Amino acid sequence: HWPRDGMAIRIPPRRLASHGASCELIPFTAARAGVATRPAGDDLGRALPRGVAVVLLVAAEDVSFTAAEVPALTGLRLREALPNLVEEKTVGDVGSLHVALGESAAEGRGRTLAVVDRGWLAAMQVHVVRTGHRIAAIVPDSLAVPFVAGTWSLAGVASGPGEPMRCWLRTGTQQALSLPDDAASAVSIAAALARQPVDGARPARLELYASPSVLPAATTLAMALSEALAVPFSGDDPVAPSLDPFAAWLAGGGPGGQQGAPLSLLAFDGSRSAAGSAWSRWRIAAAVAVAIVAVQLFGMQWQWRGLRAEAATLRQRASAILKTTFPETTVVVDAPLQMSRALAGLRASSGRSDPADFSVMMAASARIFAALPSNSLRGADYEARVLKLRFAAGAATATDERDRLAAAALQEGYLLRFDAAPNAAGEGLASLKTRGGA
Repeated sequence: HWPRDGMAIRIPPRRLASHGASCELIPFTAARAGVATRPAGDDLGRALPRGVAVVLLVAAEDVSFTAAEVPALTGLRLREALPNLVEEKTVGDVGSLHVALGESAAEGRGRTLAVVDRGWLAAMQVHVVRTGHRIAAIVPDSLAVPFVAGTWSLAGVASGPGEPMRCWLRTGTQQALSLPDDAASAVSIAAALARQPVDGARPARLELYASPSVLPAATTLAMALSEALAVPFSGDDPVAPSLDPFAAWLAGGGPGGQQGAPLSLLAFDGSRSAAGSAWSRWRIAAAVAVAIVAVQLFGMQWQWRGLRAEAATLRQRASAILKTTFPETTVVVDAPLQMSRALAGLRASSGRSDPADFSVMMAASARIFAALPSNSLRGADYEARVLKLRFAAGAATATDERDRLAAAALQEGYLLRFDAAPNAAGEGLASLKTRGGA
């Protein structure tokens, strides 16, 4: 996530932060760094332009590098396991460390691990976020230096005007070592490092990259190192430039150059977890599924509201018909039932029988089934204004005979329906009800 345009903040070492050392702001655009400035009183809120992407450069001496065999874990389990991998190589509580996972180390020694104090790293992030800016990347300052295979890069910067030089030696794509201010001690450390078999052969060349304010001191140290290692360095070539390490790194391609982006401290493992990758693959499908469910729920609610409105309209019409036909009705509870009872009362008052009465339906049944043998009709049950009939086994089974009986019932004002299957005793079943009945 390295931005094309932004502002790099070179953080002073932790040991100097309490002594008034200020941050150094380096604006950059693509492969070119601007003039470095130091905000008065470390006032980042006013010094940083609004909306600019911020890159933090952590001091070389606050980040240490090691190598370890990393277990095949992902996500939160890997994050919890990383501090335990450096427990034997670190003094202090491993719970206070932030460990970033890098690329494969040299000669099959597992993976490169960058270790930094978690509280210090969080404090730097909070200090920038409070100004309202977004942190795009956090990288060790010791890796933001040009590097060519077979060549060591010596970098030198100063924490402020009149401050002593801070220098470090980059020996690999993801390996760097902070050097002391004393030239004799720095030469001894570099010589011992070159003799270690795990780091390969002695470098063929020493490159120097230093800020203008410390260039003389850095050149003196580079000459001492080149003599101890018996290798030339870029200061011997009058054409070779000596730029600020970060500016030279950007000019050489920066994070998109031959060595790629430096090890990132912003994420614990430099990659996305398995859970995050799975969600990235399925989030579109999940969004579509949620949208479909939302549309269905909305459609069901819309349709239900329409049906409720239609039912209310039908109830109002039925109530209006009941009150128009029978004005004496004052309270309407069930308009169809009240209408049926009122019509039955009118029939009774006029001397007419209700076609749905048991006696009337039995008399009509005698006329409808008069053509059948006398023992064909075995029984009749009356329930809820419906007459349920039982026929002897084999009686009224032919389709044309059933059609004639249904036509005779229709002439009497009734509906006759035969069941498709007989009951357990083999008797045929039928139901007889009025044409306007339920």
